[in-house]
Amino acid sequence: MEHGVLHTGDHHVDPQDMMNMGGLRKKMPVTFWTFLLGGFALSGFPFVTAGFWSKDEIFADAWYVFSHDGNSWGLFVLIMLGLAALLTAFYTMRQITLTFLGEPRTKEAEHAHETPWTMTLPLAILAVFAVIAGWAGIPEDFPVIGGLLPNWMHNLVYTLLPSEIELHKLEFTATPLLISLVVALGGLALGWVLYRDYKAGQTDPIKKMLGGLHTVLQNKYYLDELYQATFVRFFTWVSETFSYLILDRGIIDGFLHTVARVAFSLGGVKDRFELPVISGGADRIADGFQWFGQTFRTIQSGRIQQYMILVLVNVLAFGFLFYYLVEVAGR
Repeated sequence: MEHGVLHTGDHHVDPQDMMNMGGLRKKMPVTFWTFLLGGFALSGFPFVTAGFWSKDEIFADAWYVFSHDGNSWGLFVLIMLGLAALLTAFYTMRQITLTFLGEPRTKEAEHAHETPWTMTLPLAILAVFAVIAGWAGIPEDFPVIGGLLPNWMHNLVYTLLPSEIELHKLEFTATPLLISLVVALGGLALGWVLYRDYKAGQTDPIKKMLGGLHTVLQNKYYLDELYQATFVRFFTWVSETFSYLILDRGIIDGFLHTVARVAFSLGGVKDRFELPVISGGADRIADGFQWFGQTFRTIQSGRIQQYMILVLVNVLAFGFLFYYLVEVAGR
């Protein structure tokens, strides 16, 4: 609905605020009529809108629970439903009056124009169903118009349910009908009377009537502030203080730093043990083999005389060893 206003370009006021609209009935006729039909259906405008028939059935059922079964909860539900329906009709007519009726209250509203067919066509289809959809469920015993149209909805439900299930049919009662008429027409009339002469810059009439209660309602019972002061603040503290400073930096980072210091200390032990003992021992063994290699390499001189002397020395050594083992050790 606000597309025609939003399309004006530079805005000096909020174009989506109904207080800055007015007179759009002439600028956006298709949108106006479709919105009017949808708003009347939402408000439960009597007899011709789908909203009336669905709302009347709910009223009738609540009244039946109270009057027939003697259950006081039925009366309580009926009162709450009536109050909700009254407020629905009131704010719907308030929106229609401020947006479409009267004269434009801002330059932006004066330059508004109809939306394209891609938006108005769906609105028109919805508006048609907002009126005629309820006719499919008009009770047969409703005065005058009850027998004019077949109750397609009841017939459809009966065909879909198993045969052993029996639906309870409410008889027509004037009381819920009168309540439905009063709250729908009363809410619509109240919305039009309060806002028909509203001018730009004036105080909202409902604000004058409610006084401080209007502030409470406008601030949504301060539930956002309560939520901010409790849950949001608590979980912000959990994320910033507990999770980050205590858990992350204090516990997790502290543990990791301790592990790092232990690993660094073990690295020092490695330098004091592995390098001098293990690596040093391996180096000494290698040096020993190198010394033996260099020492015994001198035997390989290539001289025949030296080889003969070594053979003779070995023969004498083995002969002496054999004699010792046989003669001396064998006794």
